Amino acid sequence: MILNRFFFSILAFLPAFVPASAQQSLRIYEIQGQGEASPFTGQTVTTQGVVTLTLFGEGQLSGFFIQDTLGDGNPATSDGIFVYGQAEVEPGDYVRLTAEVTEYASRTELTHLQQWEVLREQLPIPYVPVSFPDGLAEAFEAHEGMAVRFTHPLYLNATSALRYDGALELGSERLRSPTDYVEPGSADYEAALARNQADRLLLDDGSTRRNPSPTPFLDADGTCRTGQVVEELLGVLDEVDGTYKVYAIGQPDWTGNERTEAPDEAALGNYSIKVCGYNLEMFFNESELQTTRLVKVLDAVDADLFGLVEVGGGSTVIESLVDALNEAKGSEEYDFIRWSGYAQPSTYTLNHIVYRKSKLEPYSNYFMINTVNPLNRKLVQAFREIATGETFIYSINHFKSKTGSGSGADADQGDGQGQYNSRRRQEAYAVLNRLGELRYYYESDRALVMGDLNSLYREDPIRVFTDAGYEDMVHRYEPESYTYCYDGQVQFLDYSLASPGMQPYVTGATVWHINADEPSFLDYDRSDASQNGPYRASDHDPVIVGLNFSSAGNQAGQRLPEWGLGLWPNPAKASLHVQSEREIRVRIFNLQGSLFLERVLPVGTSVLETGNLPSGSYLLQARTPQGEEKTLKFNIL
Repeated sequence: MILNRFFFSILAFLPAFVPASAQQSLRIYEIQGQGEASPFTGQTVTTQGVVTLTLFGEGQLSGFFIQDTLGDGNPATSDGIFVYGQAEVEPGDYVRLTAEVTEYASRTELTHLQQWEVLREQLPIPYVPVSFPDGLAEAFEAHEGMAVRFTHPLYLNATSALRYDGALELGSERLRSPTDYVEPGSADYEAALARNQADRLLLDDGSTRRNPSPTPFLDADGTCRTGQVVEELLGVLDEVDGTYKVYAIGQPDWTGNERTEAPDEAALGNYSIKVCGYNLEMFFNESELQTTRLVKVLDAVDADLFGLVEVGGGSTVIESLVDALNEAKGSEEYDFIRWSGYAQPSTYTLNHIVYRKSKLEPYSNYFMINTVNPLNRKLVQAFREIATGETFIYSINHFKSKTGSGSGADADQGDGQGQYNSRRRQEAYAVLNRLGELRYYYESDRALVMGDLNSLYREDPIRVFTDAGYEDMVHRYEPESYTYCYDGQVQFLDYSLASPGMQPYVTGATVWHINADEPSFLDYDRSDASQNGPYRASDHDPVIVGLNFSSAGNQAGQRLPEWGLGLWPNPAKASLHVQSEREIRVRIFNLQGSLFLERVLPVGTSVLETGNLPSGSYLLQARTPQGEEKTLKFNIL
């Protein structure tokens, strides 16, 4: 096909002698016809239209698009077409030309350009308004070669083909992996899968060159982050080998989801302890650039407790990272838990716990849960907060990945949960059961389970925890967030699961989106040292949780500022204070839906007696006389 294209490119510049009788004067929509191929293939025709886009640059398509300025009003026929050949034309020129109708790589085009002339200049480009996917996904062929204007914002969802092919993937919304929000294998799962597949649109640079240089679509920081939005995209729709793509007219104006220099501190609330779970992406201390970026991440997060995943085996690896972090801090602030076997060199990655010595101290012994493979990736350690003397249990985990080829129960069941789901479910039970035992050993029911569990939110392993009363703190505070991006779809792989006993002491949770949204070609092993910030230090985003075990820290309880509604303390004991700037009817339920109390409260602060309620988690439902309704969660000790 490449040789034929080269042969055609030579013929395009040779003089042609075509009898006048063999030429037909046709409108562009007549040439395109209503089918996938033109009814005039192989014939020489004369047509005219306004130039909408030229692609004469090095490595580009060596041609230009023209479009009928009026069209025929038939939604089944395209009013635009690609002309293969060089000509001194610019967008806005109204041209008449003679060429041969050809089908090339699924595209109807005009080639063997014989003559052309510019009849008028600086005409407006006749953009056709379209929406995607509704209105366009079922009518690609009818818009082939036409200049289009998208009437709604488009989201940048994938950059995986940008470095190699100069292409981005757009959609009408930010796509989320189905099993992150619907039941695996269900009808809802199949429907979500189909919706995501249909909501994919390629934005291309119009080049045939692999690894285009410079890489297109990058901003001043040398990046192009998923989650950004273009409010109004202008482009020309093309078809190449059965794939439809849009060539941008002008540089897209991306907005939103900008890089941030630090995590959202306000999202953590009135915390006294900051905890972070983070997958380092195969850290073996073999790349200075990787170490530099990771230390910048850890330094900016400034957690009191880090649970680190995918740290290479051997004492020198974790020691070098902690030393580098302490150097960045200017003091020996951090130490790490030395568990049996951590010092042995290995090509396998391990889990580690790093803590700030001035805030926390290890309480009693650590435990490594190795009853289910993979080994040395489910580490538990209790800590005591030095300021308050309060203890809690921390569990950092890295469950079996979805890659590989499992067999039997570990094979892909076709429900969206991938390979080794059975193994991950076993790991979840192993951690849950061990924590149930350790609550007596550590004399604490406050447990926080973090790490890369390689399971999306609605998949079985996470349900093991939520069915036992654990709640993911990011889903409580930022339910639309994510920690990873795969195949143009965001998802949760990294968690902050708090036990019922821990939940009252969580003040907030957030995800710092510094990695998942960045192009993969900015990875430390692919990019130059100029990209030495914290961005794309890994492929997972760090998860950060705020904790406060002091009574003062929990007096604020939960509040809804727009209502002036608040309740405290949380957790409550004998009484619960409810403050509201409106008259409200309150009802208190347990999580199973049983009603325990119903009362109308006046404006101001009311005290509800709760000493007769069993300990556990409850919901306070507040309703105004106008029918507005809000729900707050609280706990009773």
